Order: sequence, then structure tokens, then C-alpha cells
Amino acid sequence: MLTLKANLINIFMGSDYIDKQTGEVTKGKPKLQLLAKIPLKNGEYKSQLIDLSIPIEKLALYKDKVTEIVEVEVGLIGDAKFYGI
Repeated sequence: MLTLKANLINIFMGSDYIDKQTGEVTKGKPKLQLLAKIPLKNGEYKSQLIDLSIPIEKLALYKDKVTEIVEVEVGLIGDAKFYGI
């Protein structure tokens, strides 16, 4: 398991998904908008905006922490895509 530590700048709901064949609607997930400091090879840091979807059950953990540094347990998809777990 990995932990992402970053500044929580916003929380928003992702768009609903509608299956074109069945018309079934899947509700959008809550997303944390994080500003992370990414270390560079030259010793400096760059800021990177990360939109991270999380399960609805974990929304309460972050609701009152906008503008604060938070730690989010994440999994890794591919080589650089994160998702909340």
C-alpha cells in the first residue's frame, strides 16, 4: 500500500457515467483535488495537481480538511495513475 501526502485544495463529485447500450447510470465518485510537491532530479520540487477518486465511504475523512495537508492511501495503476482506496 502507498500513501500520498499533499495539500487538499478542493473536493468535488465526478460525473455520472451512462452506459450507452443499457442506459444504466453509475453515480460519479467523490474526488479529492490535491496539490503535491514532486521532487526533481536537480533537488528542486514542482507542484502537480492530482484529481484522486475515493470511495464515498471515505469522504467524511476529508470533508473538513480542505486547505490542510492530508495523507491518502492509494493504489497504483500503470506507471503514474493513482486511485484512492
